[in-house]
Amino acid sequence: MYKIFKDVNYKVLQEGENFEIKGIEYDSRKIEKDFVFVAMTGSTADGHDFIQKAIDSGARMIICEKNVDIKEYKNADSATFVQVEDIRKKLGIIASNYYDYPQNKIKIAGITGTNGKTTSSFILENILEKTARIGTTGNRILDEEFETVNTTPESLELIKLIDKSVKKGADYFIMEVSSHALEIGRVDMLQFDSAIFTNLTQDHLDFHKTMENYFNAKKKIFSMLRNNGTGIINTDDKYGEKIYSEKKDENNDYISISIKNEEADIWGDILNYTNHGMKIKINLDNYFERRNLVKSKDEEEYKFEIELVGEYNLYNVLGCVASALSLGVKIDFIVKKLQEMPSVPGRFETIKNNLEARIVVDFAHTDDGLLNIGKTLKQITDNQVITIFGAGGDRDHDKRPKMAKAATEFSDYIILTSDNPRTENPVKILADIEKGLIAEKYPFDKYIIIADREKAIRYGMRLLQKGDSLLIAGKGHETYQIIGNEKNHFDDREIVRKILEEK
Repeated sequence: MYKIFKDVNYKVLQEGENFEIKGIEYDSRKIEKDFVFVAMTGSTADGHDFIQKAIDSGARMIICEKNVDIKEYKNADSATFVQVEDIRKKLGIIASNYYDYPQNKIKIAGITGTNGKTTSSFILENILEKTARIGTTGNRILDEEFETVNTTPESLELIKLIDKSVKKGADYFIMEVSSHALEIGRVDMLQFDSAIFTNLTQDHLDFHKTMENYFNAKKKIFSMLRNNGTGIINTDDKYGEKIYSEKKDENNDYISISIKNEEADIWGDILNYTNHGMKIKINLDNYFERRNLVKSKDEEEYKFEIELVGEYNLYNVLGCVASALSLGVKIDFIVKKLQEMPSVPGRFETIKNNLEARIVVDFAHTDDGLLNIGKTLKQITDNQVITIFGAGGDRDHDKRPKMAKAATEFSDYIILTSDNPRTENPVKILADIEKGLIAEKYPFDKYIIIADREKAIRYGMRLLQKGDSLLIAGKGHETYQIIGNEKNHFDDREIVRKILEEK
């Protein structure tokens, strides 16, 4: 039973009876007979407080961080107590030992960056076949869908998902890799066959404190490449360019992508926008030439239509093309799959209507994300752009006025509203955002504050005229709103459709 601690420093506090481990859990509610309970210290709860419940439910081994007083627990004489320092960082290795390192039996593609992770994971899973995917919008193994709590799950859950993916016959495991996961060690036990860096703009500074810390967390993914793995880097992003210029590992390949620099390995351009997306050009000449790969003349450049819009999505496409190529997929097949790919849920998702206006729901929740979406929307809008957005509570305060400033660069009218206020006062959040509208020498005065999100959407819909666009940003695919500690059902798309039906 101690095999699960291979390569982990541990101390046996009490040795109980030998037994065959039937499962490992850190949630005491999931403990069954002959399970191992991991008592982790979290941000809102301490697993050590649930040791007794775990024993009562049948746990035969307790892994704890603290030097607990075993005499305090009833019926604990036959249980084994093991102390492991910083268990969150070690749990991935313990889980890997128990599940026999499933991550070494499947190809793993990781995507990190502030914006574009979810869209990129969606694009990549539409190119590759026999895939599993985890991320912001949920987890999927082949055709089976699961809900998710975190962008990147705890290491134990991650190993379970990879193990299940291997057993179900998946060839690829595609995952969004958050800066939190990289920083606190949720993915330390993994090696990546392919890693994409999309971009880096201000976000999550409530956790990382500085942009330097945020950047250092993100770039850790490139130290986790498997031998002969490939790093894909957006070198138009200043942080991406820095990573690319610092690369030194000769055991790995690095592919640069760009829409501004024709010297990049893979570069692209938007030829024009269409009714359903855009026509793009992708050039791979440098990619083939620098790697001495044999190519036909037709493989140098491709022009085709996709159901995505905007420069930011071209970056996502280029990153996924590079990743798929590095995983051995032929370019002709990649292009075919991109042409067949549907739009991404909650990402520039257009709601059909009979108002002769464009209504777009998007997940953009940073100043850079808003600006990317808004500039694209402005390009294809005949009349006014009306923007509805807010900011999450209990999160980075500094980005709030920056989001407002970004919105003024493409909006003709702005409606400030609640996002997920959580335990923070919505009025304060909105006041923080408003600072970005009134701080300039020539303040933006075409706005209104409506804290109730449904009322804000209704107001925006009433303003819509022929040729206008309405952008509802911040929540995208989300089907809930967090107010206080409660998660209430709320879907921007459902609200819009309900209002359209009433009209």
